[in-house]
Amino acid sequence: MKKKKALWTSTFREIYQSKARFISILLIIMLGVGFYAGIKATGPDMLHTADTYYKDNKLMDTKLVSTTGLEDKDIDLIKGDSKVNIVEPSYSLDVLTEENNHVLKLMSYSSDKNELNLPVLVEGKLPEKEDEIALDTQVLDNQIYKIGDTISIQKDDSDSVSRDKFKIVGFIKSPIYIDNVSRGYTTVGKGTIDYFGYVKEDVFNLPVYTEAYIQYKDTAKLESYSKAYNLAYDKDIKSLKQTLKNRPSEQLDKMKKEANEKLDDAKAKIADGEKQLSDGQTLLSEKEKELNKNKQLLEAAKQQGMPVDAAQEQTLQKASKTLEAEKKKIEEEQQKIKESKEELATSQKKVEDLKEPTYHYFSRDDNPSYSEFQDNADRISSIATVFPVFFFMIAALISLTTMTRMVDEKRGEIGTLKALGYTNFEIALKYIVYSTTASIVGSLAGLLIGYNLFPSVIFDAYGSMYNLPSVIITYYIGYTIQSVIVALLCTLLASLFVLRVDLLSTPALLMRPKAPKPGKRILLERFSWLWDRFSFNQKVTARNLFRYKQRMLMTILGIAGCTAMILTGFGLKDSIGDIVPLQFDKIWHYDATVTFNDDSTTAQKEEYAKIKENDKNITSSLDLSQNNMTVVKKGYTNREVTVDVPKQEKQLADFITFKDRNSDKKYSLNDNGIIINEKLANFFDVKTGDDLTIRDTDNKDVTVKVEAVVENYVMNFAYMTPSYYEKIFGEKPDYNVELLKFDKSLSEIKENELADRLIKSNYAGNVSFTSQIGKAMDDTMSSLNIVVWVLIISAALLAFVVLYNLTNINISERIRELSTIKVLGFYDREVTMYVYRENNILTVLGILVGFVLGVLLHGYVLKTAEIDMMMFPTTIHPISYVLSALLTILFSFIVMLIMHRKLKHVDMIEALKSTE
Repeated sequence: MKKKKALWTSTFREIYQSKARFISILLIIMLGVGFYAGIKATGPDMLHTADTYYKDNKLMDTKLVSTTGLEDKDIDLIKGDSKVNIVEPSYSLDVLTEENNHVLKLMSYSSDKNELNLPVLVEGKLPEKEDEIALDTQVLDNQIYKIGDTISIQKDDSDSVSRDKFKIVGFIKSPIYIDNVSRGYTTVGKGTIDYFGYVKEDVFNLPVYTEAYIQYKDTAKLESYSKAYNLAYDKDIKSLKQTLKNRPSEQLDKMKKEANEKLDDAKAKIADGEKQLSDGQTLLSEKEKELNKNKQLLEAAKQQGMPVDAAQEQTLQKASKTLEAEKKKIEEEQQKIKESKEELATSQKKVEDLKEPTYHYFSRDDNPSYSEFQDNADRISSIATVFPVFFFMIAALISLTTMTRMVDEKRGEIGTLKALGYTNFEIALKYIVYSTTASIVGSLAGLLIGYNLFPSVIFDAYGSMYNLPSVIITYYIGYTIQSVIVALLCTLLASLFVLRVDLLSTPALLMRPKAPKPGKRILLERFSWLWDRFSFNQKVTARNLFRYKQRMLMTILGIAGCTAMILTGFGLKDSIGDIVPLQFDKIWHYDATVTFNDDSTTAQKEEYAKIKENDKNITSSLDLSQNNMTVVKKGYTNREVTVDVPKQEKQLADFITFKDRNSDKKYSLNDNGIIINEKLANFFDVKTGDDLTIRDTDNKDVTVKVEAVVENYVMNFAYMTPSYYEKIFGEKPDYNVELLKFDKSLSEIKENELADRLIKSNYAGNVSFTSQIGKAMDDTMSSLNIVVWVLIISAALLAFVVLYNLTNINISERIRELSTIKVLGFYDREVTMYVYRENNILTVLGILVGFVLGVLLHGYVLKTAEIDMMMFPTTIHPISYVLSALLTILFSFIVMLIMHRKLKHVDMIEALKSTE
């Protein structure tokens, strides 16, 4: 019993007496576990926070829109679907504000009816009267309006709303719009919605609902973004489409019936008009005959010299004028009937050409902010699959080195305990407790810091992009167990691995100190012309480096690992920051994209052309046929691709640069094949000269030849000439898009004004500016930069602990040697430099090796973190190498100052005592 008590006392005394070593192991484990658990938890925490927000505010699963609106019968059918939980019909209308010509999306609100997409009140109250409105918080953020202000809208000719002035009573958020930038597209104004507002349902004067929001029974409790949710949604939407499959034909029949009834009324009116006209013509003919007869009698009387009554002559003249007027009236009626018949024929043609209304089913994924948030969370999760593993590898390496040193120091003690009769397990228990305690305490501290710090910092970085509540911290059992197990493997396994030799040795061998390494000639000594030029200190440094190869290797690898992670962090920052300038300055040279309306008239097209011609900012334009298609290949996941066909193919180079990313070789379109972007080529493992299969919107597969693979970072594109398009698809391209170039950059206000003018022609359906797209992407990338800084700082902290630990072990191993040279008269500074000459060389070597590892790790992380529609440039800027090296050197210098103080206070007598 006393033996065990003494052993436990020795164990805890060891922890106390070697606080620096114990804390260094603890810190290594804390950093590794904290980083692993924290980064791993961030992605799931982001998604869980968003999911909780969606559930609390009952975000819809499907938004249903019809080209002819939705009727009560549609709503009743949806309610009857067994999979539908809630259906909420709604009204909305995009209007322009009088004050600033902004596009406002008016949405209906009813406190007793609204069950889905519940508005989140930020300030004020929700509308209670018809003259009240609650506005998007984006207005509040931009300080455009405040509570109590009046907002006026430009009413259209249809009087779709009953009033044009509203009093602002509150500011709200909506689960439909979780980002702070996009509010969707519209055919009103400049083509994009600025903000939304909720008004009472009674404000709308619409005959049908504009949309219906739907929630399903089996998705209500499923986690958003999960595979289970997506699978359930696919089944539910299939059921809904089946429920409404007959509605388009019913709607068409109804529309034709109503139209034909109106046509029948028109026909009846025309028939009545024709009958009345015929009767009028008959009566007029009789009147004309009577008048002509009276005229003839009067003329005969005059010829016979009979007296003529002047009054009678005047009566005949008056009757003649009246008859002429009646004739003219009948001719006008004939013209009207003719026009009515033409209109009737046109109307009949329109009725015959009527098509079934289209029902559009929009899922949550069709909302860009919803899917973009998942992309951001997935990027974090992708980074979390690489970085933490590297973190733990470094931690394991340093823990092994530290425990090896500890066991070496305790050889004599182990031998003594074996001689006293302690079992191997009892002896090993001390090191098991030591390493396990450091692991458990470090793991708990790391878990506590990691779970709370990393998700909060990273989620807050996205705060400027999304209007979600604070992140919900979750402690994941899986990550916790993984972290603790790996931490124990790093220390406990290292201890047992090192102990195995000593525990199998005899007490006599263990109680004698290890024989020092024999002196050997090193390779450099064979080059006498170089060796002879070395000073004494330089020769000592060289011998120490090459004699203790294990220490040298461990130090180089430890420093290299940390430098590699710091460089990867800076490299990620470079890659993220380079996307926007590379894509929007060096590759795309156009300033705006105009999408045309399919049903535009020739007059509207001419008006658009006139507006464009009169705008001095527009210097050139290029017509494009742009279609979204799918690239398919057996064994690969399908990928969406935008197929662009320029009408004026020779002008394309002025708008888009096609070049190889590595060689800078430029390409142009020809009639032999297509040009695709590099990411698409890499994904399908194709190169120049290979064939690729593209599936069009009619699910028809065509095979194309790849003529060139070019640099591109955003979205997937395939470019081809009009003749090649016609050759492979069997039809001429439909030019539905136009690219515009400006003579200089325009302000956002000028861009909006231009978009407003172009859209008013009704030929332009939407106008998007590359500057605004680039800005939005820049905001997204800037948020990801915060994540990168978290990685850099974490790697830097690990680098500091690793350098401290390695240097501390180095000095502890050589304390007798250092005490000896102090006794010989070396100054404190000289003693420190005696050690640090070696450290400086190893640090430089570690940095160089770290650069190589960093480039490899950077490339791997980029490949892992990339999303389908984006490619990161792999270039690391020279300044990143410099900063990574300087940080490592800085930490090495700080450790040197700490160790210098320690060396100044070394007890030389104690250190030089014999160990016999």
